[in-house]
Amino acid sequence: MKKIFIILMAAAALSACKKEQKITVAANIKAPVISSPTDGTAIAVTVADTAQLLNVKWAQPDYGVSAVVSYFVEVDSVGKNFKTYVNLGNINNTTSLSLSYGTFNSKLLAGLNLAPNTQATVEIRVGSAIYGTDTVYSAPVKIALTTLQLNQLWLPGSYEGYAPAAAPTIPATLNDPTAYEGYINFSAAGNFKFTSAPDYSHINYGDGGNGTLTTNGNAGGIVYNNAGVYLLDADVTKLTYSATYISTFGVIGTATPQGWNASTPMTYNATTGLWAVTVALVPGALKFRANNAWDINYGPSDANALTGTLIFNDPGAITINNAGNYTVTIDMTQSKQKGYTYTVVQN
Repeated sequence: MKKIFIILMAAAALSACKKEQKITVAANIKAPVISSPTDGTAIAVTVADTAQLLNVKWAQPDYGVSAVVSYFVEVDSVGKNFKTYVNLGNINNTTSLSLSYGTFNSKLLAGLNLAPNTQATVEIRVGSAIYGTDTVYSAPVKIALTTLQLNQLWLPGSYEGYAPAAAPTIPATLNDPTAYEGYINFSAAGNFKFTSAPDYSHINYGDGGNGTLTTNGNAGGIVYNNAGVYLLDADVTKLTYSATYISTFGVIGTATPQGWNASTPMTYNATTGLWAVTVALVPGALKFRANNAWDINYGPSDANALTGTLIFNDPGAITINNAGNYTVTIDMTQSKQKGYTYTVVQN
């Protein structure tokens, strides 16, 4: 009986040791206090300083007990009361957070839907908690932020030696300065990134998986399997992209040899970046499409003009009035102006 009693006492002691110690916090918890940046700080993000660091610092809160404190840094547009905030980071037992102006700018353009290249007032606050409870927030600090959105993205990659300064670019679209589009000829299969400047020191966008982009500079590039022309689209607000291989462009319509049944292929000149075909046309309609399909097709801005600007997925077509031998050319390089152009010349 004595031995059994001793065993029971030991089990009870062990059970007591396993119970978590209860922690009682102070009745009036002192919240964190932001010391940097100061209220009213103005930040204008430029290409030259996107690598500069924004340092958010704060005095630790007082819970009245010794415990591991978790912090989270949030930012929202002024007056929104942090209903649609962007989380800049989560950390433990460290009273500072650093991130580049470029990353800060990118996160707010995407998360708060701020207008590019304009000034907006945002608020930063620091929250703290212990063991996931007893959350308190600092008083918010206002920042006058002038956002940056460049009108082009650079495309460094394996095909040109990973040299951003020498890489081709694609421009922002006319309707959305945070969305970019262009046709690029990759001389060899490989990978590439989008960069916001002709270097790797600023924002660079790698492959985030499943058609998404990431601003993590250590992420890998976007892989493509074939050399040749690609239509690239990138949205740096939504952090999405697409890369469509263009095997051919062609002319189609009642003015062309195969009518609406099939495209008459054009030939690509890798030196000039132009697509062209010399073809016998008859009176009727003519337009352009890629890959002998309708996913990528273009009509003219003016159906009666034999030279002009192309409009994506436009139902219209160029009107050919006279039968004859023509040289038809499209310029998808956007080298002369912000847009795709065509010419139809009778020989």
